Amino acid sequence: MKKILLLFVLIALITPVEGRVKYTFIKPDKHGKMVKIQVKGKDRTYYRLDNKRSLELNVKGPTTLKVISRLNMRDKKAGEKIDYKIYCTHNGKKTHFTKSAVISKGIEFGHSGEGNIGTGETFVLNLPSGENIIKLYLGKKDESIVYIRPLKELDQVISGTKRVAIDPAEYSKEVMILVKESEYDYFRIGNNDSLKLKIIGPATLRVMSRLEYDITMNGEKKYRMQVYEDGGLKNTFLLNTIISQSAVYAETNTNKILSRADDFFVEVPAGEHNYTFIVLDSGRSALLKFYIPEEALSNTP
Repeated sequence: MKKILLLFVLIALITPVEGRVKYTFIKPDKHGKMVKIQVKGKDRTYYRLDNKRSLELNVKGPTTLKVISRLNMRDKKAGEKIDYKIYCTHNGKKTHFTKSAVISKGIEFGHSGEGNIGTGETFVLNLPSGENIIKLYLGKKDESIVYIRPLKELDQVISGTKRVAIDPAEYSKEVMILVKESEYDYFRIGNNDSLKLKIIGPATLRVMSRLEYDITMNGEKKYRMQVYEDGGLKNTFLLNTIISQSAVYAETNTNKILSRADDFFVEVPAGEHNYTFIVLDSGRSALLKFYIPEEALSNTP
């Protein structure tokens, strides 16, 4: 009997999980105070929700929006169960979600000093095609404080499609790096370096970015990346990074250190488009590498 049970356990462990949905964090258009909550040793970005501050998102569908909420439980006792209610309007239609929380073990605020934090509770919104405006808020007399982390389902083109690397049409500096003995070419942007990328859509562009640390920088760093499409601002991404443990410059005559690779995605509409990228933070530079779905190589203007 024990052998049979062990066999079932092994099968469960080695059988691949099919159809697992992948999500990516999205920044709200309007929000309250941003806080960091440490989950399994990693800082996760949440936004404070109270009776004076709402959270608003503008999400293009069709997609699935997943919302993780955590109740502030500063004055609560271990094991005490507290109910709370989050109101939601989706394109003007009102609904609400009632959740229950207890103090979470091993979950804490990242240096914010805001007290105990409740278990993560989740609700999901299936969003139709087109523009979806979502507003999350608490009741006017509700004294609770809730922290919200919004996630959007990754499109299949992002999570499953084979991708190929592409080079910019114009660039000022190519930089070779080594990752576990494999060589990769990146392209620098900064005060003295720029690039222009030409893509024929529709496609989802994956951008891998590595911040360049100088001798004055250490630890975790945040930086902002602006993306311009045909001369107009398309997106601004807030990236959070740390020094890489495996990536180094192929050329050793540099006083900089590479960050880990952090990626973001840009939706390219049909037709030919030009893209430029800017590190908003003064004096900082980054190395970029670009990937598009293999099928997008056959696109024509």
